Amino acid sequence: MLVPYYFSPGSEILINISTERLFLYAVFFALGFIIIGEMVGLFEIENQTSLFNKFFLGLLTSSFACTILLLEVWLIEYDFVGRIAILQIGIWVGFLTFLFLAILESLSKHRRLRVLVFAHDGFEAKVKSYLGLQNEKIFWIKAKPKINLEELVEFCNTQRVDVLLLDKSESQTEQIDIFALIESGVRVLGVTPFVEMQSQKIPPREVDRVWLAKLDLRLRDPLIIRIKRITDILIGVIGLILSFPLILAAGFFIVIESGFPLFFHQSRTGFLGRPYVLHKLRTMDKNAEKKGAVWAQKNDLRVTKVGYFLRKWRIDEIPQFWNVIKGEMSIVGPRPERPELEKEIHERLPFWKCRYLLKPGLTGWAQIRFEYASDMESSEEKLAYDLFYLKNASFFLDLEIMLSTLRSLTRGSR
Repeated sequence: MLVPYYFSPGSEILINISTERLFLYAVFFALGFIIIGEMVGLFEIENQTSLFNKFFLGLLTSSFACTILLLEVWLIEYDFVGRIAILQIGIWVGFLTFLFLAILESLSKHRRLRVLVFAHDGFEAKVKSYLGLQNEKIFWIKAKPKINLEELVEFCNTQRVDVLLLDKSESQTEQIDIFALIESGVRVLGVTPFVEMQSQKIPPREVDRVWLAKLDLRLRDPLIIRIKRITDILIGVIGLILSFPLILAAGFFIVIESGFPLFFHQSRTGFLGRPYVLHKLRTMDKNAEKKGAVWAQKNDLRVTKVGYFLRKWRIDEIPQFWNVIKGEMSIVGPRPERPELEKEIHERLPFWKCRYLLKPGLTGWAQIRFEYASDMESSEEKLAYDLFYLKNASFFLDLEIMLSTLRSLTRGSR
């Protein structure tokens, strides 16, 4: 809004419209900028790219947002935004966004979260194992041996503690003056909310029946269910229509390399544990599972050359739009697993069934945050992300997942 008023010629179309309409254009420009920025990975602070790449992404995002602005003004005003104005908007927004994100990243690197663990000896190691690479962002403070509960508040103030981690099983935590700690600016957390805050996942081993009883399934609200269902149908129908040429081309190459059949039909566990048949383009040899069901591997030798390409760009997943239209799946949700492999998982991970509380999805939080689940350990990690989605599912989280999925597609990532 500043560029047209102060840095553009007086004949500029954006100056000659009302402030209310200009503000509306600015809002749509901002929404387009955020959506495109999410798709190209502009807002990934953890992404270790060079400053030049970050600057390029800022300008790229701004350029696409300016194109959207150009189309909006042309459709409504029947006139084009001036070249000088559109160039200035693109450069200034791109540069200032890059500057803001660079400062934010620099501050996050120089100001690590200071965490004090007040629990038994093995508690800190357990929390670190849950966090993984996120440990690099945390400065772990060592408590004085046999520290008195009365000295705890003063010690936290002296050491500038941001978070005090407590083990809910420790009886001594009941004697801690929680109010005094919070009053001094210290956050008092258990392992589950802390790991959720830092890693956007919930460790399955920390989940119990009490956690499940407190679960607020916002996506089970009748109104939200209807909205999500309508969205699924629209995206499913549009997705099938637009991708039909891709299905024909993929089918042609599948037949050339390994013959028929084109499609692969497989039983999966769906909503509330109900089985359904999932449809995919065939990417493996015809006799890939003659010895029974096995875990999918990252570099699976059973995958054909055409199948490798289809998997890389997720073209093999396109037929699942039909599952979405039928109501067996949603666009976003926990990825469905095979019943043959779930028998072993249920024995080790009792809360695996929590995934059935939502429809399985074409893409999901675990898919954009984690890789293939090829064994029990990776299945547990996958469940951790699914539990986070189960607790925090919302329209905006679904939108973030869909945009992140588009970003992974542009990189040829599964």
